[in-house]
Amino acid sequence: MSSPKIFVIGNPLLDISSHVDMELLNKYELTLNNAILAEDKHLPLYKELVENNKVEYIPGGAAQNTARVAQWMLKDKQTVVYSGCVGNDENAQILKSNTEANGVVTKYLVNAEKPTGACAVLINSKERSMCTNLGAANEFKIAHLETEEMQSIIKSVEYFYMAGYFLTVSPDSAQMLAKHAADNNKTFLYGLAAPFLIEVPFFFERVSALLPYVDIVFANENEAVVLGRKMNWGEDIAVIAEKLAAWEKVNTKRSRTVIFTQGPESTIVFQDGKLSQFKPVKVASEEIVDLNAAGDSFCGGFLAAYSQGKDIETSVNAGHYGAWEIIRQNGCSFPNKQPDTQF
Repeated sequence: MSSPKIFVIGNPLLDISSHVDMELLNKYELTLNNAILAEDKHLPLYKELVENNKVEYIPGGAAQNTARVAQWMLKDKQTVVYSGCVGNDENAQILKSNTEANGVVTKYLVNAEKPTGACAVLINSKERSMCTNLGAANEFKIAHLETEEMQSIIKSVEYFYMAGYFLTVSPDSAQMLAKHAADNNKTFLYGLAAPFLIEVPFFFERVSALLPYVDIVFANENEAVVLGRKMNWGEDIAVIAEKLAAWEKVNTKRSRTVIFTQGPESTIVFQDGKLSQFKPVKVASEEIVDLNAAGDSFCGGFLAAYSQGKDIETSVNAGHYGAWEIIRQNGCSFPNKQPDTQF
């Protein structure tokens, strides 16, 4: 294995992606442009989706998407290491082979008692609703990170990325990595992810405990507004970005950068007391296949550039490019060409 620079951790999932009628979403009380964890009432959905619809199986999970896009945009393979928990089953082999085919180094924890996690990705009019049955992903344990092999990797990398979903699984693992980054003046990047992580007090306790260690925060406009309400900062995302940038921080050697995407509208960045806006790559509506993994892909493109020492503007533009490419594919899959931008 070459010397990795980026460590990504999350909930590895196999996306079961399909274009469906609203009738199916309504049946399971699901809404578009949202992501939830499956409850008992949702469990029949997976079988019904496969039996009654044309489906595609794609490696998924927010952080794994980010890892794959970042590695796709990087010239040197095996720059990104990804970890999470999978089952001892065929789906895990699909995830491993497809993810490693992108050049990512996988260091999965394997749990023989649970199946590999799955995410039903229901697409309607290019918008998507995601319903996740975490399965083995929910069984990640900090002991995996404490092994000699994983400690060697953690000590060698310079950048850490995590999406908020992982806080539902192993907050102690998240804290370990975040504290290591702060103690060693490394960069910790974090995606706020779904609104329920902010709205549900139990989960928000974990979010608010992690945020002081975060150097770069990503969110879309909906997540930003939910955070603004939670923190009594109002609903103006420029104000929310400024206040979040100035919020409590452990590693004072690095200021916090806040990045809020707004779909086709300008991305807002607050860094070092300055608010900037950057326009994404224009894409014709007829070219969009689906918006699944758009945010994950933005984070992947950003991470690829930023890990190579590029400035914020270049990194944001790389994020826009990554999202532009992926939304023109089905799920988080790649075009049959090398990216136009490599770092």
